Amino acid sequence: MTLQAISKGFELFKEIGFRFSLNILPLVILFGFVAGQGSSSSLAEGISNRDIILILLNNFLIAPLITIFAILLANDLVEKKDRDVLVYYAISWKFLLKILILSLITASLIGIGLILFIIPGLLFAAIFLLVNYFAILENKSIQDSILLSWKKSRNNFIQYLLMASFFWMLTILSISFFSYVSESFNNLNEIPMYISFLSSSIAIYIQVCLISFPILVFYKSESQTRSKIESS
Repeated sequence: MTLQAISKGFELFKEIGFRFSLNILPLVILFGFVAGQGSSSSLAEGISNRDIILILLNNFLIAPLITIFAILLANDLVEKKDRDVLVYYAISWKFLLKILILSLITASLIGIGLILFIIPGLLFAAIFLLVNYFAILENKSIQDSILLSWKKSRNNFIQYLLMASFFWMLTILSISFFSYVSESFNNLNEIPMYISFLSSSIAIYIQVCLISFPILVFYKSESQTRSKIESS
């Protein structure tokens, strides 16, 4: 099931990835620009209030908006719904607070699990794999989204774990690669802003493609299974 979702996700990316990328590009560029601005100050001077504001702006506003926008857009493209791109910008705002709270809950638990020991982090990642899809595409509440993701993952936990591991493996590999590029500079303060901009933009784009194609396909497959069970 996981391999099928990944394979189908890449097939969909070949079909609709160009249009998807064009529509989400402004948000990806905005994320990279803000990240680049936040890393442009001298590390020797410490983190300034400006840096803190930019970090908060990226993580608590732009990143959730990208997640919402990407899931809505990819789902419509898969279902061949033709809506103006501005509609997604307008709709995304109504999910912002809900996705922000879900992101804080899931990221905190996954992060703690990864720091303490990698396996608990992956277990939490599997449990919370589909919370955003229930919250956005089915407009479920925060509590219902968490409970639905938990209940669904219990029934087929190995597949959820494999999909979550696939997502985090590619995410960590991309971050590690860009960290390696940054470390090639003798002095971290010498890193050009365009390097930070490109690395942040590409990293968020990779994550966006993963949630918009392989994991979206996985969610749709699970939803179809749930519908069949409920109708029988």
